[in-house]
Amino acid sequence: MSVTATLWEHKNFGGQSFTSNSGGFRYYWNTWGGHNDMFSSMRAWSSGHRGNAYAFEHIDFSGRFAALNVGGAFSSSWWSYFGSAFNDKVSSSLIVAREPLSRETEVALRAVVAPQFASLFDAKVAGKPVSRNGDPRIYGTFFPSYDNQRVFATINQNLTVQVRIPLKITIPNPFGDDIEIDLGTFRWSDYDANVRYDIAFFIGGDGVLHGFAAWSHVWVEAGPFSQSVHDDLAPELHAAKADITSAIESALALFSRRRFADAYLLPGPRPDMNQFGFFANYDDDVVLVVVAR
Repeated sequence: MSVTATLWEHKNFGGQSFTSNSGGFRYYWNTWGGHNDMFSSMRAWSSGHRGNAYAFEHIDFSGRFAALNVGGAFSSSWWSYFGSAFNDKVSSSLIVAREPLSRETEVALRAVVAPQFASLFDAKVAGKPVSRNGDPRIYGTFFPSYDNQRVFATINQNLTVQVRIPLKITIPNPFGDDIEIDLGTFRWSDYDANVRYDIAFFIGGDGVLHGFAAWSHVWVEAGPFSQSVHDDLAPELHAAKADITSAIESALALFSRRRFADAYLLPGPRPDMNQFGFFANYDDDVVLVVVAR
């Protein structure tokens, strides 16, 4: 049982083509390298599995994507032409082989994770010179270079950091020690910053669903004080992985009485398997799928 997908160079399935098959794997993926930005049409087939085939704008499975759904209402589906807005844009592709509908439970994570993370983060930084800049983005990160065998649900939060500079002047004293006067602080221009948390899900040996913050990444914009801002900010943001893991485990307690065989992620919004396909952006959402034993 498997899912097959073919990408063609031209519309209406013409020109050079490349075919991939999921085989016995949950995921089968390609980054197109020398064939980057050359595809115009795509078709997918189901051979016993439900599944989804994705063609992404960027080489790291990000940006816009075209998706096909098979094994639901359609055993085969296709884009005979991606359309002018997505023609010659594909840089990576992904096949996801799925289980029968009766065994799967889908959870779109954005609506669940974003408000809980925002509340947790705001409480953590209350009274400190850092704040969220907008709402967190929730999306899938697939086989990143720093952990290329795993997939993650990523929480991406932009930040604003207030920078205050201490002001002191020293007055020479010819009769003794120099006199230092503390003038307090003044506010420098705010710095933009960002923190990302990569969340991994797995099934324990007892069939229980678990999740944890596997990676954290902190960035601060360049400037004369960027290193000191980073050094002040990063340790606490990295340490927050423990709080995020605790929150995830608490939320997953809703599933504690059920036993699962697998957990995996789908990029973007939840696919409607009664439709042949759809276009979306990778950061519209990410869907957690758990498979019953």
